[in-house]
Amino acid sequence: MAEFLDGVHFSASLPLCWQDAPLQSAFEASRYFEVLNAFEQTEERSVDDAKLDLQLLWLARVLTPALPAPCTLTVGLEHVEWLATTQPAMQAGWLALCFSSTFPYLVSLQAQIESTLAVADGWRCTARWRIEDDALRTAFERTVFRRHREQIRRQHTQEH
Repeated sequence: MAEFLDGVHFSASLPLCWQDAPLQSAFEASRYFEVLNAFEQTEERSVDDAKLDLQLLWLARVLTPALPAPCTLTVGLEHVEWLATTQPAMQAGWLALCFSSTFPYLVSLQAQIESTLAVADGWRCTARWRIEDDALRTAFERTVFRRHREQIRRQHTQEH
């Protein structure tokens, strides 16, 4: 993909789809990010934590029985860019993303499509995040910063 607009960002291949309405409330989405961050950062888990993790995993699978196809994307603090097979409407909506293959749940984040550009494999879409809830914004930004740091660490390890 072309040079990305935001300084802090990460690139990945994640299941995603563009929607007209959110799948959950901002409160639920912010809690998802907090649980995901705790789930991915904790190295040693107690038996009680492991039981809770398993229950949350099963609940996520029940709530999201099937995921959309993965797409190549870049997620930043203010923007998101992805390759779509069909051109989304130039409007506000929600981008539903699954941030974890281990914890499969689609979380909806409000965004405004800024551009779509025809490319060989479909459409390169750029949108600006429209996350107005402070708790959700904070939890989302923590996730982006953490993934950004992990990507830099992996790249540095591969270079040395």
